[in-house]
Amino acid sequence: MSPARETTVDLAYQSLRAQLVGFRMKPGARLNESALAGDLGISRAPIREALNRLIADGLVRFEPGRGFFCRKLSTREITELYEARFDLEAGGLKAALRRAPDADIAAFARDWQQDGTSQNPDPEALIAADEAFHMALARLGGNDVRLTFLQNINDRIRFVRRINLEHETRRRSAHDEHRALAAALTSRDERAALAILAEHLERSAAEVQTQVRAALAHIYEGDIA
Repeated sequence: MSPARETTVDLAYQSLRAQLVGFRMKPGARLNESALAGDLGISRAPIREALNRLIADGLVRFEPGRGFFCRKLSTREITELYEARFDLEAGGLKAALRRAPDADIAAFARDWQQDGTSQNPDPEALIAADEAFHMALARLGGNDVRLTFLQNINDRIRFVRRINLEHETRRRSAHDEHRALAAALTSRDERAALAILAEHLERSAAEVQTQVRAALAHIYEGDIA
């Protein structure tokens, strides 16, 4: 692939990914390659390559004879993604406690003592701050493969996570849990840190169902007369 072609595919991929992560395309909707190409001012070939990449990310599905479709918002999938997220973050936390120098842990704790998760009302800023905290924590474990998987999960749960953080009570509790987790990490108290992380990320089936319904209401609110 030529550099110019690769750049075009990358641009198409990033643009489509941003739309899919934010569900600016309706769940289950068919993705018209020609229309997408027209919107981005490029040919269909890089659009198709970008869509195939997005299949691997879990954001798009392909049905033979029918084409590409936006992923559906599934309660089961979101529940499983939260479970996988906990597994990855718990592994990163344990690795951080084994490997990370005291200075790095202290710097992490200092940076996040005053994070803006509870104060900033902007949903995009809230989700960015929350993701940044958890990615910084995982980065202390020193495993780039784990970070790649975790970032993919973050992208796939972002819209539901955003709905969760729109509630003021949840914003405040998330902020407090971040601070408690940073303190347990500083003390190198693995049991306490894992318990806080488990409570922070735990999602019951009923809670996920509520959040998925709320997310769908947000996605389709413009269609309601």
